[in-house]
Amino acid sequence: MKRILDEGLLIRRINIRRVVPFPGTALFEQVGRKYLRQNHKYYTAWIEKVRQEIDIPMLQRLFPMGTVLKDLCSEVHNGNSTFMRQIGSYPILVAVNERLPLNEFFNARVIGYMRRSLLAERVV
Repeated sequence: MKRILDEGLLIRRINIRRVVPFPGTALFEQVGRKYLRQNHKYYTAWIEKVRQEIDIPMLQRLFPMGTVLKDLCSEVHNGNSTFMRQIGSYPILVAVNERLPLNEFFNARVIGYMRRSLLAERVV
């Protein structure tokens, strides 16, 4: 992933999933759950490293500060924030620090970055 970033290539989202060995599978027979529990601390640290060193710099390239995203649909509130995204296939999540009406469309300007999403302010 670091090479992709260093070469200037773009990836909008990186999905990292933890392996879950189910009884009766080859992985469960080989390592069981004990091995994964013992190494969980490495997994957690690695995910945080990817989020900080790859995801955020990639979002900064894809959505530079000041980029205006149009037609974001407001989906859900979390406290005083509203989470929105454009209509499409697997769009980026955008948080606005304002409680907006849900299921309406707004434009917003990028003002910051979270681990897998953008911070923005509404553009009137």
